[in-house]
Amino acid sequence: MRVLAVLFRLLSLSGLLALAAFLWLKFDTNTKQQIAFFDEVVVDAYEILQSEKEAQWKDISEKRSAFSDVFDSSEQIPDGEPNLLSDALDALRSSEDSIYKNKSYRDLLDNITKEYGPGSLYWDAESNAWRIPDDYKLESPAGFKDPFADEINFPFKDTKKEDGSVVIGVPRQQRLRTVIGMFYKDRHDKYGEITKLRSMIVERDVELRQYQNMWAREKKLKEDTLDELADTQIKLKGVEEDLVIEKDEREKEKQASEQQIMVLNNQVVDLENQKQEDAKKHLAEVDAIQEEHKQQLSKKQEEIRLADAAGYKRGIDEMLAKQQGGEVADDAISEEVNPFMVQKKDSGPPEMDELDMMAVSQQKKISDIGAPSTIARVDTKSGMLLLPFGVDRGVNQGEVFTVWKDKKEAARIRVQSSRKGYLLAYILPRFGEPQKLRPGDSIYIIPEEEQNL
Repeated sequence: MRVLAVLFRLLSLSGLLALAAFLWLKFDTNTKQQIAFFDEVVVDAYEILQSEKEAQWKDISEKRSAFSDVFDSSEQIPDGEPNLLSDALDALRSSEDSIYKNKSYRDLLDNITKEYGPGSLYWDAESNAWRIPDDYKLESPAGFKDPFADEINFPFKDTKKEDGSVVIGVPRQQRLRTVIGMFYKDRHDKYGEITKLRSMIVERDVELRQYQNMWAREKKLKEDTLDELADTQIKLKGVEEDLVIEKDEREKEKQASEQQIMVLNNQVVDLENQKQEDAKKHLAEVDAIQEEHKQQLSKKQEEIRLADAAGYKRGIDEMLAKQQGGEVADDAISEEVNPFMVQKKDSGPPEMDELDMMAVSQQKKISDIGAPSTIARVDTKSGMLLLPFGVDRGVNQGEVFTVWKDKKEAARIRVQSSRKGYLLAYILPRFGEPQKLRPGDSIYIIPEEEQNL
C-alpha cells in the first residue's frame, strides 16, 4: 500500500511538472511571437520613415525652407525671366524624389501596405519569425475601412462551426499589420497631394507674377501720365496768355475788315451767281457718275452670280465623282473663282487678304488650308503649347499641325488633349525654331498627315 501511495504521488507530481512545462512552453512561444512581431513592425516603420538617410532629410528641409522663403518674399520678377518659385519647387521635388521614388522605399511600401487576411501569416518556430505561406497572395486594401470588422466571418481565433467546418481566424497581429499598412499608404498619398498642391501654388504664382508686372506697368504709365499732365497745364497757361495777345490783334483786324466788307459784298453777289452755275454743272456730273456706278455694280453682281454658279456646279461634280469613284479635274479652276484654293504646303501658309482670313477663321472646322490663331501659353522647357480652340473646331487628340510664324515654319506640334475652347499639344523635336514662340504671337497652323512627317 505504501508503494502504491508513493507511485501515485510520483505520478501526480510528474503530471503537475508536465502541465507546468506545457504552460511555460506556450507562454514562451507567445512571448517570442509578440517580440518578433513588434520587432518586425518597428523595423518596417523606421525603413518607411527612411530614418537613416539623414543627409537627404537635411537637404529636403533646406529645400523646403528655400521654397517657403521664395514664396514669402513675393519679389517682382520682370517679364521673360525665370520664375524663382518654380525653380525652388523643382529643386525640392528632386530632393524629395530621392527618398519617395527610391526603389527600396517603393518595394517596401508595396510589400507592407497589404491586407493580411485569414491564413496570411504563420509562426515558424525554427527561425522564431512570422512567415507568409508560399501559396498565399496578399492584396492591397480597397480603402481605409476595417476589412475584418465582422467578427462572425472574421473571428480572432479559428472557430469550429456546428457543421464541422472551421472558420480561419484573423489574429490581432494580422489586423494590426493591415491598419499600419493603411497608415503608411495614407502617408504616401498625403505626400502626393502636397506635391500637387505645391505645383498648383506655383501655377497660380506664375499668373500672379504676370498681374504684378501688369500692375507695375500701369503704375509707371500713371506716373508718366501725371507728369505729362503737369507739363500740359504749364503749357496751357502760356497758351492762355498768348490767346489774350491774339485776341487784341484780332480785334484790330476786325475793325480793318469791317472797312473792307462793303467792297467784298459786291464781290459776293458775283460769286453767288457763279456758284449757282457751278452747282448745276456739279449735279449733272453726279448724275453721270451714279449712272456709271450702277452699270459697274450690275456687271460685278453678274460676275459674282456666275462665280457662285460655277462653284456650286463644281461642288456637285465633285460629289458625283466621289460617289462614282472618280475625280474631277481642277485645271479649269482659277484663283479668281476660288480664292481659298489650297497651295502646296512647301510654299508656306496661303496668301489671303483680310476678308479671306476672316472667312477662314470663322469656319466651324479647320480645313486643309489651315487657320490663323494666337498662342495662349507656351512652355519650351516642358515642350507644351496651348491654343485657344479645340474640339469645337474639329481638332482631335493625336493630330499634327505645322505652326507658321512670319511666313516661316516655327514648329510642329502633336495634339495631346483637345477640349472645348482650347487644346494642349506637344512640340515635336528637331523641327523649326520653337524657342522663338511667345504667348500672344500671331501664327498660322496647317494640318499635316502622319505619314508625311
